[in-house]
Amino acid sequence: MLRCPRAVFLFFRYGLSRTISRTRPGVVYATRAWRCARPCLAVLTALLLGVILGVQQTLFSPAAPTASDLAVGKASPLTILAEAQTTFVSALETAKAQTRAANQVADMYDAPDANIAREQVRRAARLIDFIDTVRADTYLALPDKVDWVQNAPGVAVSREIVSRTLALDEPAYRQVVSETLYVIDTALREEIRERDVANVRQRIPSRISLVLSAAQSDLVSQWAQTFIVPNTRLNPVKTEQARQQARDAVGEVYRTIEQGQAVVRAGEVITPETFEALGELGYLRPRNDSQEMIAAFLYAALTVALGAMYLVRVAPPLVREPRVLAILALLLLLTALGAKIIAPGRTVSPYLFPFATAAMLGAALLSVNIGTGLALLVTLAVGYVARGSLELTAFALVGSMVAVVGLRHRERLTSFLVTGAFVALANVAVIAIFQLLARDDDLMSFARLALAALGSGMLTGLLALGSQFLLGKAAGITTALELIDLSRPTHPLLQMILRQAPGTYHHSLIISNLAEHAAQVIGADALLCRVGAYYHDVGKTLNPQFFVENQFDGVNPHNTIDPRTSAKILHEHVTEGAKLARKARVSQRIIDFILQHHGTTLPVYFFEKAQAASPGVRLDENEFRYPGPKPQTRESAILMLADGVEATTRAERPTNTQEIRAVIDRIIDMRIREGQLDASALTLRDLEQIRVAFLQVLQGLYHPRVKYPAPRPAAQPLSAENIATLLAEVGTEEVKR
Repeated sequence: MLRCPRAVFLFFRYGLSRTISRTRPGVVYATRAWRCARPCLAVLTALLLGVILGVQQTLFSPAAPTASDLAVGKASPLTILAEAQTTFVSALETAKAQTRAANQVADMYDAPDANIAREQVRRAARLIDFIDTVRADTYLALPDKVDWVQNAPGVAVSREIVSRTLALDEPAYRQVVSETLYVIDTALREEIRERDVANVRQRIPSRISLVLSAAQSDLVSQWAQTFIVPNTRLNPVKTEQARQQARDAVGEVYRTIEQGQAVVRAGEVITPETFEALGELGYLRPRNDSQEMIAAFLYAALTVALGAMYLVRVAPPLVREPRVLAILALLLLLTALGAKIIAPGRTVSPYLFPFATAAMLGAALLSVNIGTGLALLVTLAVGYVARGSLELTAFALVGSMVAVVGLRHRERLTSFLVTGAFVALANVAVIAIFQLLARDDDLMSFARLALAALGSGMLTGLLALGSQFLLGKAAGITTALELIDLSRPTHPLLQMILRQAPGTYHHSLIISNLAEHAAQVIGADALLCRVGAYYHDVGKTLNPQFFVENQFDGVNPHNTIDPRTSAKILHEHVTEGAKLARKARVSQRIIDFILQHHGTTLPVYFFEKAQAASPGVRLDENEFRYPGPKPQTRESAILMLADGVEATTRAERPTNTQEIRAVIDRIIDMRIREGQLDASALTLRDLEQIRVAFLQVLQGLYHPRVKYPAPRPAAQPLSAENIATLLAEVGTEEVKR
């Protein structure tokens, strides 16, 4: 590694493809640097990702609930299940039973106090004496007498009763007075408690002698009621003694919590009984924070290990892309952090969080496999944050998987919104399932959760649509939106090709059709192939007259220059094209098409021409070969094959299907023999499907035409030199004469 420091530096700064292009002719050095740096880079990236996720899980892990988190009157931050069956003496239930027993003990009162009765009889007698005196006064009128009696102490009857009493004749008056004293005396002989006074007063009419008239009985009742008072008092000492004896007779009350029973659910208000159960289960005792941190870090390490193994299995090249790994880690960390912040202690808002955004972005930016992996990792993170909540874990998993599977057309903007709608429906279905399992008939609660789930799905689509372009730029990933932008005909580079090299522009259009159709057939990225075909020959705009498709006057400048110079011009349309693309800030994936579409093929015509000019001298083929690298992806390999097939068919002008198929087979077999497809991951089945796809497109270009009677001027055929030049451009060894 120390022997190639410049290559290593360029690799870390520009990536593999740019390193090879910048270290020519030292391609070997770049390859050696890559081989040296690859293990270190993979290990460092994995370690960095593990540390980041470990710190996140440690600092933001859902700590075990404490006494401050679990307090009476507060909402529980999470669902707590009993780990084992627990039976304990419930102080609260015992106290409730003792209180019920004590409340059943009646109040204890002292015996009736006779002195109270005597005092009330004496007060009544004194009032009667005063009334007698007023009645005997002959100088006072009746109204004045009523005023005197009304204002006397202890008089609580109405003025009308006083007036009727004073108006009685003497015999009737004496009967009323005598009966009143008798009723008061007999009523106060019974026990009268404070709460019984009203009842005793109501029963006074039943104590009055029936000898009296109704008017007299009413007067006796009115006067006697005012003297009825309690004649016994509550004895608190005896009452408390009796109640304490009742409490002592109550035994301890036991409470049993079954294993798996929900002591409290997330969002429920903690009652004293729940708080007592939590204390017995040990949730209120001091916890060892170091154990929580170790557990969180181990869980993070396990998650990172699973993610790394998954990446190595399904997408090995991504392990060598630090920026992509950083974006994947960012998506996972943000989702876990958001779940940590929004999930505990809430009932509705967790279902509004767009858990599926990370998985949808993984599928949109990279592939379905990466999106699936992110969905699983997000589910693991959510499951850890929301421990005990199977519903929220299933909610995150189902939504994420629907987001991955539903996003079929990344190049269509509406596809993100439609997939978001699918995620919303899946979210509602998950909530409905768990509501049915819980036998919850609260329709308002279900409506709130369903609305939150719908919002989560729509947020997923909007966030994925809005952030994929920025994340793609940050990670160096070519997104569908960027490809759509690059495919517009008004793009400056395409306009430059159209104006300065119109033949190349037409050539690129034909290749784009070939490559796109072949990519669709084998399941590769068709849009990427089409856009890559548009720009693969942008370097020809610097010297358009040196390429056959732009030689409209039939003059071939290669006939007048040295073959080495011709080969250098061919090479420059690759290297200079990459520079033009970088200057225009074209995506790296498109630049890779420019660099790889000729691979390391040899322009045989110019090499043999140079060899013929130097007889007896063995020339170095590397001096004439294209700088490469060889195609590294299926898409760039398809473009290489399409470029060679299109150029050869244009040069040889096949007239039937058999001739077209022969050209296709010859070019593809040649690339296989040269080893140009070794790094592209194309299979034999893919190549056979590509042959058929090319044939279908080229049949439409070179189909037989009807000959009309009117004579036509014959088309000017390409000269042998031009045909040779054209085939040399694409590295074709054989020329059909």
